[in-house]
Amino acid sequence: MSFQASYYLFYCRGRDEEDSDMQDLVMSFSGLEEKVLEQYTFAKASLIRTAATNYLLDSGVQWGGAPAVKGVRDAAVELLHTLVAVHAEVFAACKPLMDKTLGILVEGLIDTFLSLFHENKTKDLRSFDANGFCQLMLELEYFETILNPHFTSDARESLKSLQGVLLEKATESVTETIETPSHHRRPTRGSEDALSDDRQQGMTVSPDDLIALAQQYSSELLQGELERTRINTACFVESSALDSVPESARAAYASFRGSMDSPSRNFRGNSQPVGSPGFSRQRRR
Repeated sequence: MSFQASYYLFYCRGRDEEDSDMQDLVMSFSGLEEKVLEQYTFAKASLIRTAATNYLLDSGVQWGGAPAVKGVRDAAVELLHTLVAVHAEVFAACKPLMDKTLGILVEGLIDTFLSLFHENKTKDLRSFDANGFCQLMLELEYFETILNPHFTSDARESLKSLQGVLLEKATESVTETIETPSHHRRPTRGSEDALSDDRQQGMTVSPDDLIALAQQYSSELLQGELERTRINTACFVESSALDSVPESARAAYASFRGSMDSPSRNFRGNSQPVGSPGFSRQRRR
């Protein structure tokens, strides 16, 4: 064998070993990355469950006799703050894992909502009036719009399931209230009036009636609420490809950027997270 041939074989063998070592190293780092991600998302999932429980069960709302819908509640914005904190941590530490991390946690959030509903459907969540149903539908759409780039296909399916069980429960509850009004707490003005104006006592309420009412609130309130809370949620738009962000969220973010870039903006007024819509909106007539 010539010197050139021997050198070539030695060189190829060395390259093969080097490639194999590199592949082993990549696999080791990938395995370590998965373990770190698993531990991190597990820890954050616990915090998210606590925040979701506070939002759904401990925010002071009696879903069977809820007040008129005025906008997204502070409890919804506070729940999002849990994911805002995750966004900040991952963005600073390992930006390439942002989509994967938030995808896992957003999916976990929706699954947690479903779990909490089934765990409490005979207790705190045993009844939903039209106001309570529309409030939750508005806020679920708010979450979906803001977190849209991080919604996995499984998360979307879970959201559909959640909306379905809430619709079923609300239809059952509102129909029962109309049939036996003396056995229930008197509903607040708002959604209940809209449902009962054209109905005689004893008639049922269809799911389509509730869906139409929820869509009405969404068309009236969602865009304004996205803009009102834009400083709280701008990070999700900033770190995502714009074509993956719904138009309503892009519009709210554009409004936010415009106010930030304006030389005449009021720094003190525009740099603080917003408060409850109940203090800034007149009562819905």
